[in-house]
Amino acid sequence: MFGRKKEKKVREAIKQHLHVVSETVYTMHESVRHYVSGDIKQASELAFQTHQNESRADGLRRSIIADLYTGAFFPTVREDIINFIAKQDNIADRAESCCDFIVAQKPHVPEEFADDLVKLSQGNIETIKPLVEAVDNYFDDHKKIRENIKQVNTHEEELDTLEWHLTEKVFQSKDLSLAQKIHLRELIFHVVHISDVTEDAADMLDSAVIKKSI
Repeated sequence: MFGRKKEKKVREAIKQHLHVVSETVYTMHESVRHYVSGDIKQASELAFQTHQNESRADGLRRSIIADLYTGAFFPTVREDIINFIAKQDNIADRAESCCDFIVAQKPHVPEEFADDLVKLSQGNIETIKPLVEAVDNYFDDHKKIRENIKQVNTHEEELDTLEWHLTEKVFQSKDLSLAQKIHLRELIFHVVHISDVTEDAADMLDSAVIKKSI
């Protein structure tokens, strides 16, 4: 009975951790949106909120790991959870890094690329939504989890396509210097990399589900 209480506590903590990670991605998106519209002050404030959310996620990750080492779950399941939490936490890390890049380096974003960049950032939110659903289903419904993970992969592929087209447009521009193009390309990378690490977390979860079903 005591072990089950520990496991329930960890389950809820994992969901809470991902909720905070999702908030980190959302505040990062809002920072990007304000930045490309020219509101640097608001973008900086949202970047600070992103940093705070990432710190909260870090604290929750450490707490979950501590609870796991007190005996929650069998060792094989425990290892899967620890690995997944690390991947999940990496999403918040990448969101924070994106904001750090924007605030510290302030890349020039011409108006013609602003909408596509915001769309790319918004795509991160759409990519993480099915991951949240997958985590909700992890301990109960493995069939739904596989569907959720497919949705993550689909959104990530769509963002890869958008990234490719946006990068092509940037380097075809006749109004930007090569240095500006490279700088803008780096911003695009920081934004889209969040969907990449979200897919990594989903793939890790998928592997854990397969192991549990064997």
